[in-house]
Amino acid sequence: MYFFLLSYSILGAGIKYIDDAFDTKVFNKKIALVIAILLSVLGAYTMLINPISATICFAILCGVLIKGKVDNYAFISALILVMALVFIAGVQFLILPLILLSAAAVLDEVGNDYIDKKREKLDENKFVHKFAIYFFGQRWIMKVVLLFLAIFAIVPAVFFVAMICFDYAYIAIGLYSQAKEGTTNTVVIKKALTKFGMIFK
Repeated sequence: MYFFLLSYSILGAGIKYIDDAFDTKVFNKKIALVIAILLSVLGAYTMLINPISATICFAILCGVLIKGKVDNYAFISALILVMALVFIAGVQFLILPLILLSAAAVLDEVGNDYIDKKREKLDENKFVHKFAIYFFGQRWIMKVVLLFLAIFAIVPAVFFVAMICFDYAYIAIGLYSQAKEGTTNTVVIKKALTKFGMIFK
């Protein structure tokens, strides 16, 4: 099961690298394309060896597809390769968890987009606003659904932890990207890392 903690961390970090290579051009696009191919193989294998992992990964794909987040040729190439490998291998999914997690993934994207648009109008000194920024900014809906599925023994708890690894590896690369771009100062990084650490307290 430790494999999933590592693979989800790599997937989260790699996806953010690709994202910022094309959106902010902080990273090299050629390297991003190579990473996309490698992530496709890793992602397909992660789905192939376990139907629960397949369900979670496919739900994430559904969320980003429905919200139109597959917006560059590296992601498109990776998606096509993953779908081809999954189809050829005949990967199995858990239908009810897939529906719940896909809906959660879409809501996460909706909430994250809303927070990004309204962030300047939100007052972080107010608990409700601060909670909303953290909860939706860190895409916690899917993790909460996974937590409940784990509590009711529908999925092993390791996948809840793996999803946390995925998201916070994504966040860590985002922080590095911002620092590399020069848009983030030390105070902002420290503040973001404090939020990062909240999950481990």
